[in-house]
Amino acid sequence: MSALPVSLAPRHGESIESWLEHLAGANGLSSAQLLTHLRAAGVGTRYLTLAPSPRTIHTLAALARVTDHAVQGATLAAFDGTALDLTGLDPDDRHSYRQVAARGWTPAHGTQICSACLAETGTWQSTWRLLLVTACTRHQNLLVAACPSCRRPFRDQRHSHLRRVGTALVCGNPIGAGPTRQCQHDLTTITAAPAGPDVIALQTRVDAALAGHAVQVLEEPAEPAAYLADLRHLTTLLLHLASQPAAAHLAPWVSDLAETTASRTSTRGPRWGLRPPEHPGVRAAALATADTILSADDVDTAAAALTPWTELTPTTNDGPLGWLADHTVMTTTLTRLVTAARAPHRRLSHHLDTPRPDGGRMPINLVVIPQVIPHAQYVKHLAGAFDSSEATVRQFAALSLARLHPDIKSWSAAAEALNMPAPMGVRCARACSASMLIPAGEWEDRIWAAIHEVRRRDYRATEAKFEHRRLMSRWFQEWARQYRPGTHYTSVTYGLTWQWVHVAHAHLDLSPAWGGITPTAKDRAMYRKFDSSLNEEQQFELAYALHKRA
Repeated sequence: MSALPVSLAPRHGESIESWLEHLAGANGLSSAQLLTHLRAAGVGTRYLTLAPSPRTIHTLAALARVTDHAVQGATLAAFDGTALDLTGLDPDDRHSYRQVAARGWTPAHGTQICSACLAETGTWQSTWRLLLVTACTRHQNLLVAACPSCRRPFRDQRHSHLRRVGTALVCGNPIGAGPTRQCQHDLTTITAAPAGPDVIALQTRVDAALAGHAVQVLEEPAEPAAYLADLRHLTTLLLHLASQPAAAHLAPWVSDLAETTASRTSTRGPRWGLRPPEHPGVRAAALATADTILSADDVDTAAAALTPWTELTPTTNDGPLGWLADHTVMTTTLTRLVTAARAPHRRLSHHLDTPRPDGGRMPINLVVIPQVIPHAQYVKHLAGAFDSSEATVRQFAALSLARLHPDIKSWSAAAEALNMPAPMGVRCARACSASMLIPAGEWEDRIWAAIHEVRRRDYRATEAKFEHRRLMSRWFQEWARQYRPGTHYTSVTYGLTWQWVHVAHAHLDLSPAWGGITPTAKDRAMYRKFDSSLNEEQQFELAYALHKRA
């Protein structure tokens, strides 16, 4: 077959069907006549937009006098290995598409458009067919998926890849039973909805991946294919969770999804893993939610954002993790995220951070929370809640109370609010909450009951007194001479620590008496020996001595 008189190469990003329509027009041919040329040469057009045969690619390249690479780049095969997996697709086998489609989110018929781009360039972009693409970053708008007049996807002609209207900027979908009439809606007049900042951020990252660039996932560079797979599979999971009761408050797009879910629900459910919502706005919002999680600075931050979603997991025989794994593909990244989100301490922290629907939770004053809940309140309210030591549970109860404050969103922040080192709060939370024996709601009730019985005072002010008294011993000598004769003056370290633990209800290891050095096992043993040796009168007077002038 001889080459056409006019050579025309595909523009950057132009889809193959758009290019062929422009090629036909440049040579004075209709779309139908161009296809006739191809068939006369014995060239098949099966999977033309997806991944045509090498022979078809070569014939088209020779016809237009361009390179095979240029023609190949105008098909969706350009995204094989990144946004798509076309393994097993055989242009000679019309059934081979099934195994590709079974992997999910594979474009079939139709495409999305940016009407502003069409008005400026007159070309259709190949990326518009990709279901991971939802917006135009140039014009800051959502793509449009269906013609306002015929209400069908654009280029929805299944028996021909090229439109009879050629390069005309009208819909061109066939109308009625015959091929003679086409929808004449002017594509350049379609007003697209604006895309929000989160969707533009998402699309920017997707565009970078489609261009072959690495994308940051949890503050680490991820290969384009890995990022796009994580994005797709996490979005699939969120779509399934969005159909669960109580999901509506998590994101505005959840309620928008309900109609699509109802129309596609069968005995097997909507099967979001095969095909996402058709509406670009809903799909964009769901993808943006997933991308926000993936673009978090670390796993903990991402897991905190995912936790409210995973808490919607229904009760099944396979358990929560089994249900989640059954509704998406658990990539390495998703496995890390889901495991972290389902951790007991994560679920508890989310509960403590979430206001009660009835508004029954009162704001708590951080200064009235000691570093450690006293023993008496532990015995009465906290014992049996965790399979952890008493000391750990008492400290964790204080940290949990701090988490109830609306400004405290992490265990490290809770620790710092109580004048403890941030890592101490994280370690305590991990150690204790992993052994939780009661529901999160019951734990909240228990710590509220405990704090109501703890003497109300400004514990931060009480703690501040100790640094002043650390280098003074006269108060201790007077107490010892009067109530504990024979006590050596060097025991002031233990006396001050006793006041720190029993009056300030602060953590033993943080006593100013240790001079900023973590006490050794011997130090703790000597202190506990001192503590156990005190009778009731000595304890009372030692506590009172804190308030006397040093």
